[in-house]
Amino acid sequence: MPWWLLGFRWADQVSLGVLASLVPRDVIDDVVDSHGRQAKRSDGKLPPHVMVYFVLAMSLFAGGL
Repeated sequence: MPWWLLGFRWADQVSLGVLASLVPRDVIDDVVDSHGRQAKRSDGKLPPHVMVYFVLAMSLFAGGL
């Protein structure tokens, strides 16, 4: 029986640690800088790289809820 009929989901096999290792922070920082964006808050809450990982995780786990 094919895996997609067994309820297998790729999101079940991927953790945020794997995501962070596949997309290093320096790559995210370079992309954010190339688009002229930077952290707007002086207290450092929710920096851009955290939000990028959050959006990537939301897209991976979108069907899981």
